[in-house]
Amino acid sequence: MVRKSSLAKLEVVKQLGGIAEESLTAIKVVAGFTREDRELAKFKRYSENTMVVGKKASAMMALMVGLMKFSIFFFYTYSLLIGSIFIEKNIVNFIDGELYDQQVVLQTLIALITGFVGLIAALPNVQAIVAAKTLGVLIFDVIERVPEVRNTSNSTNQLKLEREIAF
Repeated sequence: MVRKSSLAKLEVVKQLGGIAEESLTAIKVVAGFTREDRELAKFKRYSENTMVVGKKASAMMALMVGLMKFSIFFFYTYSLLIGSIFIEKNIVNFIDGELYDQQVVLQTLIALITGFVGLIAALPNVQAIVAAKTLGVLIFDVIERVPEVRNTSNSTNQLKLEREIAF
């Protein structure tokens, strides 16, 4: 889900960058043929598309953070509920053979908090990791592609010169 939104975000940013580069490279031609309005409308259309995709990617990240925080508070509640049941029912801890008490319940809760803090700290890096993996795949697709020139039955990998070049 995150990878899909990151891919979409990268694609629209690439398109917008291409439009900007194309317009800046050919600015004399655009100005010469008075096509500024057309280029501005084209840039505006791609900018709006980039904004929509960026908002979707931000919403996805906000959803993930919200789910993570919900999980944290759910586990706080769950651990305290289970701990209170263990204390009330005088259940024996199978590890040390003693009854559960408030200390063990709080130690468990603190361990959960510590684990979730580590997960929350890693959450902002998920998007960067996904973007890096996605770009890596795109780069290796370009590196490993087979050129169309060598894809036909008449193509060859060897160059044969029959005459010499004279100046």
